[in-house]
Amino acid sequence: MKLRKLGSTMNLKGKRVLIRIDGNVPVVKGRVQDGPHGRIARSAVDINWLAQRGAKVIVMTHLGRPNGRRISAYSLKPVAKRLSSLLGTRIQLARSVIGKDVEKTIEHMENGDVLLLENLRFDLRETQNDSVFAEALARLGDFYVNDAFAVSHRAHASLDAIATKLPSYAGPLLAQEVSVLSRLEKQTKKPFVLLLGGLKMTTKLPIIKRFIPEMDTLLIGGALANVFLVAQGVTIGRSVYEEEAVESARELLRMYSDKIVLPTDVIVASSLRKDAHRREVLVKDIEKTDRIVDIGSRTRKQFQEILEQAKTIVWNGPLGYCEIPVFCAGTRDVAKVIANQTGKATTIVGGGDTLPVIESLNLADKFTLLSTGGGALLQFLSGESLPGIEALNM
Repeated sequence: MKLRKLGSTMNLKGKRVLIRIDGNVPVVKGRVQDGPHGRIARSAVDINWLAQRGAKVIVMTHLGRPNGRRISAYSLKPVAKRLSSLLGTRIQLARSVIGKDVEKTIEHMENGDVLLLENLRFDLRETQNDSVFAEALARLGDFYVNDAFAVSHRAHASLDAIATKLPSYAGPLLAQEVSVLSRLEKQTKKPFVLLLGGLKMTTKLPIIKRFIPEMDTLLIGGALANVFLVAQGVTIGRSVYEEEAVESARELLRMYSDKIVLPTDVIVASSLRKDAHRREVLVKDIEKTDRIVDIGSRTRKQFQEILEQAKTIVWNGPLGYCEIPVFCAGTRDVAKVIANQTGKATTIVGGGDTLPVIESLNLADKFTLLSTGGGALLQFLSGESLPGIEALNM
């Protein structure tokens, strides 16, 4: 896949550059929860790159799902503060997304200034991929840059329609992700191990179906494993699983039982509280009142042995209930194993739920690719087109 990219020799001085980032991160008590390798932090590098070249940088993003309503809880004020601290300068937040007030603010920008537009989703036309809204956004800039891989699977106005209105390019962050993922499709070194966790089988099924004929091993943990255990007739107590996906799991087990590795032991708890009583049991010994919260020690050892032989590893989704740290030990252990394989293997990790775990272990820079995308990563690897990326094809 060849994308139009911003060249280092392009003259951007004095040019208004609209850049779409993904600043959709959790906000707690007015502060964004974005670590040093988080989405905003990584976008800030490319924003700074543009500003250093004398561009007037106009940043676009969304936060949450305000559904076209102006809701103060979804204002981008915390994102502006985070960008300000990262860039070492005050980042002005426009009061609106489009309109004469915004246009007037941009007219007064100096070379190297950065302006953040308010939440794109305050206007319902953003998610409708509305051409008129895209045209209004395009009037604010001379160039458009998409640096938001994580949301490029959405056909939204700031990702898709706008690319027809301005000279449009892939930003460095997006281009790097697409480059690494494209290489995976072209030349996959074997053994190839796919490790999947999380909850939703429906989002993981396309990537499983696409790669399972050529992969060597599919490791499954988290609530995703529960679906397969149920398909095998195992009692999982009060553990969560996607009931409608059981038949799909049963079919995969019938066709590829030699490639699919499920947990043989798990950590169970009486509830999803951090102080809940926990114990490690074989999957055959799960009781009716138990909740599976993590993979067990035998399973961790088995996963480790398989991963240490791999030459290509793709991981998406936590292997336990990582909202509570004591239920995240399996995920942490596996993260360390995969990080240690980097160099000996191509290691690709994605999914917003795993990033905080990886950052807490100081491993964020220890993978071939730590993708900013969860759903976008899965969709790309499933072979489906991503509207935001298709719009940038040469």
